[in-house]
Amino acid sequence: MAQRIGEPSILRPRTSLAHFDYQPHTPPAPLDQLVASVWTVTWDLAPGESYTAQTLPYPCVNLSVTNTEADVTGLTRRRYDRHLTGRGYAVGVRFRPGCFRPLIDGPVSRLTDRHQPINEVLGRDTAELRRQVHQRSHPAERVRDLAAFLTEGWPEPDETALQLAEVVETVSGDRQITRVGQVAELAGRSVRSLQRTFAEYVGAGPKWVIQRCRLHDVAARVAADETINWADLAIELGFADQAHLTRAFTATIGVPPATYARQAHAD
Repeated sequence: MAQRIGEPSILRPRTSLAHFDYQPHTPPAPLDQLVASVWTVTWDLAPGESYTAQTLPYPCVNLSVTNTEADVTGLTRRRYDRHLTGRGYAVGVRFRPGCFRPLIDGPVSRLTDRHQPINEVLGRDTAELRRQVHQRSHPAERVRDLAAFLTEGWPEPDETALQLAEVVETVSGDRQITRVGQVAELAGRSVRSLQRTFAEYVGAGPKWVIQRCRLHDVAARVAADETINWADLAIELGFADQAHLTRAFTATIGVPPATYARQAHAD
């Protein structure tokens, strides 16, 4: 079995984690088959202070309840920003890649780069859930409330969803996978079939998923090492050259990788 996808990369983590507290939680049964992790965030900023938290998401759907909303966030193709002010909280579940599909009647691609209320996506009222979560003072209690809400409408097993989750998790953990043909072979499908199934279940094509996983590798390398040979790293991760890596990173994160590395370590 492939190792499950890790936590999303919190960008500029030293500065970010000084402004909010992020905690991962183990998904309870029966959520654990389709959910990669349950997470909570709390923050308490001084009056007049604000902070924009930035993450590099994996190719996953998130469902969350905060002090202001209850939403589903589809696969996000660029950096994800969340503006924080005052005091607040969030509790959410991050589904394994492809594993939100069994909960909805239609392709996951219709949620890509979109942020919609839970009641619109799942057809379930969230007023009572939001009231319960708001009354809690401890993150673990919020996790239990959200898990109970989801368990009520939990779907039957979907073998395609579980297979694609394993495939994407393998891609994430294996830096040698850099081509769509390798993913098709891993999934036992033709390239065309793989592309259709990824659009329906994951929300983006396999080529994009490979690149997002490799950009996570870049972010991890930056966090661990101040001195990086970008040309060598580009080839190692399957980019055509350093310019290709720079374009992909800049389009997603908003700054070139060398600039991000300086900022991250200056923090």
